[in-house]
Amino acid sequence: MADRSCWNCGAMNAPDARWCTNCNSYLGWDKEAAASGGSGSGGATPSPPSGGGGGTTPEPEPGPEPPPDGGGEQPGPSGDGGGAGPTGNEGTTDAAAPAPGSPVVTVATPEVTVTRDEAARVELAIENPTKVVDGYDVRIIDQPDWIDLVSPEVHLMPGASDDVELSLVMRPGPMVVAQRIELSLRISSQEDAGRYAIVGIVVHVPPYGPRVGVTANPAMIRLDDVGEGAFTLHFDNRSANHPQTLALAGNDPEDVVDFRFSASTVEVQPGSTAEVHVDFTAPQPPPGQQRNRQLAVAATDDEGPIAATITLVQSTTAAPVDEPITVQVKPSAIRLEDAHDAEFDVLIDNRGGHSGVMVSLTGVDPEQRLSFAFVPAQFVAAPGKITQARGLVRADPPPPGSQATHPFTVVASDGTTDVSGQAQLELSSSAAAIATAELRANPERLDLGHHRQGRFTVEVDNRRGVRPLNVAISGRSDDGAVRATFAPAVVVVAPGAIGYSRVSFSSPRPPAGQQGTRRLHVTASDGSQDLDASVEIAQTRPNHRPAVGRWLIVLGSLLVIVGALLLPWFVSISVPSVNPLEIAFAISQASGLQAAFVEGPLRILLVALGVMMLLGVAGKEGGLTRKMAVLVVLLAAGYLVFLAVTPGMALSALDIGLPLIWIGAAIGYAGGILVRMRD
Repeated sequence: MADRSCWNCGAMNAPDARWCTNCNSYLGWDKEAAASGGSGSGGATPSPPSGGGGGTTPEPEPGPEPPPDGGGEQPGPSGDGGGAGPTGNEGTTDAAAPAPGSPVVTVATPEVTVTRDEAARVELAIENPTKVVDGYDVRIIDQPDWIDLVSPEVHLMPGASDDVELSLVMRPGPMVVAQRIELSLRISSQEDAGRYAIVGIVVHVPPYGPRVGVTANPAMIRLDDVGEGAFTLHFDNRSANHPQTLALAGNDPEDVVDFRFSASTVEVQPGSTAEVHVDFTAPQPPPGQQRNRQLAVAATDDEGPIAATITLVQSTTAAPVDEPITVQVKPSAIRLEDAHDAEFDVLIDNRGGHSGVMVSLTGVDPEQRLSFAFVPAQFVAAPGKITQARGLVRADPPPPGSQATHPFTVVASDGTTDVSGQAQLELSSSAAAIATAELRANPERLDLGHHRQGRFTVEVDNRRGVRPLNVAISGRSDDGAVRATFAPAVVVVAPGAIGYSRVSFSSPRPPAGQQGTRRLHVTASDGSQDLDASVEIAQTRPNHRPAVGRWLIVLGSLLVIVGALLLPWFVSISVPSVNPLEIAFAISQASGLQAAFVEGPLRILLVALGVMMLLGVAGKEGGLTRKMAVLVVLLAAGYLVFLAVTPGMALSALDIGLPLIWIGAAIGYAGGILVRMRD
C-alpha cells in the first residue's frame, strides 16, 4: 500500500496510520467517507468536513492555480451575503488558493460607518475547521493610509467557532473626505499562512463640517469719477470633508448695479478654498456729490443662500474752477563764482486753469544793482500746463576774496493781476591765487649718506586757481647750516598748471661715526602770503679710528715680536737672522748669567706678550692690547734695571731690539685707545 499523505500538513505517514506523526491530525476521514459511499477510487483523499456545516472542502486538483476572483470555492459555508469569498478588491488577494483547513468566516456587519470621533465596529464569526488549536490574524488588504484596524487575539479550539469584534479607527492627521470604500479583510492562520479566508466589508465616511464661508475682498470699495469696479469672492471649505456647490447672484436695493461673475456656479472641494472674480457697473452720482450703496452677493446651495455684503462709495468731482497762475524761479538760489551773469528758468503754472492767460515778465531787485532780460518776455500760459521762459540776470562781481547776495523778484502780470516768484543771486570772487595753491617738495626725504650735497624739486600747484601765481622761492634749515640755491628762484604758474623749481643744497656732515638729520624749510611767497614745504635731510659720517687703531695694534705687535727676536741685544748690532731655528739656537747658546737666566726667557715672554697684543685686534674695546703693551714696557724697563744693578752685567741693551719693543708697545697702546674711541 502507498504511504498516506496528511490532509492538514501534507506529511507522509504509514498506510495504516490513523494519526499524523507531524501535526497529530486524524487521518481516518477517507475510510469513513468510503464507508458512507464516497468515491475513493480516484486516488484523491477527501478532506475532513468543516466544523460549522455539512459541506466538505475538496483538496485542490493538481494543475494551474485558480484565479483570485472566485475560481475556487471558499471552504465551509459562506454564511450570509458577506461570506468568505473574495469581494470587490480584485487583484489584491493572494494568488495562491486557500489551503485545506482554512477558517470559515462569516461577516455580521458588512457595512459600517467610521468618523473621526467614533470607530466602526465590525463583527465576524470565525470557525476553526482543523483538529488542532489555532490562532488567527486579521489584516486589511491594501490598507488605506488613513485607517487603522484594531483586532483582538483570536485562538480557537479544534472545530470551535467564536464571534470577534474588530474596530476600524480613523488615524489623526489630514482631513479624510466623505466616501464609500470597499475593504477586504484577510483572516490568516497563525500555524499555516496558507490557510486563510478573505471577506469584504463596505466602509462609509460620512460628510461633516460647516457650510462654506463666503467673504468679499475688499469689503468697501470707493470709486472716484468712475462707474466700474471689481471685487473677489472667497469661498472657504477647509473645515468640511465634502465638496459644496453654490450658485452665485448679486443685487442692490436700487437694482441699478450690473454684476458679472467669472463663474456663475462654483464647486469648492473639501478642505480647500476657491475664488471668483466679480466685475460690476454702477451709475455715477451727479458732479460734486457722493452716494453710498450696499451690494449683496448670495451664494446658494441646497440649504439656502449665504450672503456677503460690500459697501460701495461713489463720488464725482465738482465742476472745474479756474485757479490763479503761480510763478516759480528755478533755481531759486543762483550762485556765481568769478562771473557776473547767470541764466535761470521761469515756470508759469496754469494747471489749475481752463483757459490760456497772456502774461508779461519783468524783474525787480530792491538794491537796483541787477539787470534782467527774458525770452520770451510776453507769452500765453496754456491751460492745464506749466509754461517755461528763460531769464538772464547780470551784476557786478564783488572784490576778490569776498561775497555778495542780491535778492530779486520775477513778476508775471496779466494786465490786472501780478504774480511774483522770489529768488536770490549769490556772487563770490576767488581769493588770491596763492590761497588755493599748494607747495610740495619731491621727494620729502633725502638720504645723502656720506655726501654733503643733494638735489630735489619744488612743485607749485596752481590747478585750483583761476589767476596766475607769481612766487619767489627761498629756503632755510633749522640750524642755518644748509645752503640752498633755486633754479629758477622766481616761478610764474598759470591757472590750472603746476610750476617747478630745482633746488641744489649743501649740508655739512655730522661728527664721525654719527648720523644727523636736518630739515630744510622751503617758502614760496607772493609778497603777501607764503606757502611752506619741508625736506628732511639724513646724513651719516663713518668713524675710521677703530680701523686705524687695529692697524696700529698689528704694527705695534709686529714691532714687539721683531724687537724681541733681534740678535744680539748687546755688544754690537749685527744683521738679525730671520730664521726662527737660528734665533732659538743663538738664544740657547748665550753665555753667562745674562743669557742663561734672564735674556732667553725674557725674549720668549716678550714674544708671547706681542702675540697677546695682536690678539687684542679681535676685541671691541682694545683692553687686552693696552694691558699687554703696558706689560711689555714694564718688562723691558725691568730688564734695564736688572742690568744696571747686577754686577758684571754688560749694559748693552740699548741697541736696536729694545727700542723697537718700546716703540711697538707705544704704537699698540695707541691703537687700543683708538679702537675704544668709537664715538
